[in-house]
Amino acid sequence: MRTLSKRRKRFLGITQDYLALYSYTNSKEQLVVSAGVLNFIWNSWNNFWRDYWLAHVTGGMNLDGTPLIPTHPTYIDKQGCHYLLFLLRKRKSHNLGDAISSCHQEATWGDPKIISDLSTALLSSHAHLATTLGVLSHYYTDIVHIQKIRNSFIHLNNENVFNLNPLTAYYSFSAPQKKPIDILEAKNIRSSQRCIDHLVDNVRGMIYNL
Repeated sequence: MRTLSKRRKRFLGITQDYLALYSYTNSKEQLVVSAGVLNFIWNSWNNFWRDYWLAHVTGGMNLDGTPLIPTHPTYIDKQGCHYLLFLLRKRKSHNLGDAISSCHQEATWGDPKIISDLSTALLSSHAHLATTLGVLSHYYTDIVHIQKIRNSFIHLNNENVFNLNPLTAYYSFSAPQKKPIDILEAKNIRSSQRCIDHLVDNVRGMIYNL
């Protein structure tokens, strides 16, 4: 049985530790380390949301310690994932017991659109997901940003760096950090925080405020 409060505690601890790792890295190593840090944080984010959705399908303890009434209490994870993919319209049908064959068929469970779509799809049987939708609306843009920056840094090429250009409008750059690739060291215009601090604080804030 999944206990979501433990999953939240784990995520908050991981993000704190890995942000500290980035902060103590010297400038020559920063680009390489930042890709690893962002990747690990993003994967941890998605692992939390995978647990979150499967707890609603197969059973578990909610973040406030109350039991979640499962949709399919006898399902294993691969069956639960198939059902969730059906709710996302990524499967044409779901017959009782249908399962995915491997993890590569899973969705990006922490993608903000998927969070929105699954919260909406499960809302009729889990009223507290209205809170999830409300919290998501506050953090949506920052989740999109960390996802796009992580993808660009992991698959580093000219096209992906160019794809960071629309995000630069949200940040203030100063010499010598003047290019999109330097975005993690730029300051968020709204919060005046360094970009990476702002983004990690906000994904932590989303999880904390669920």
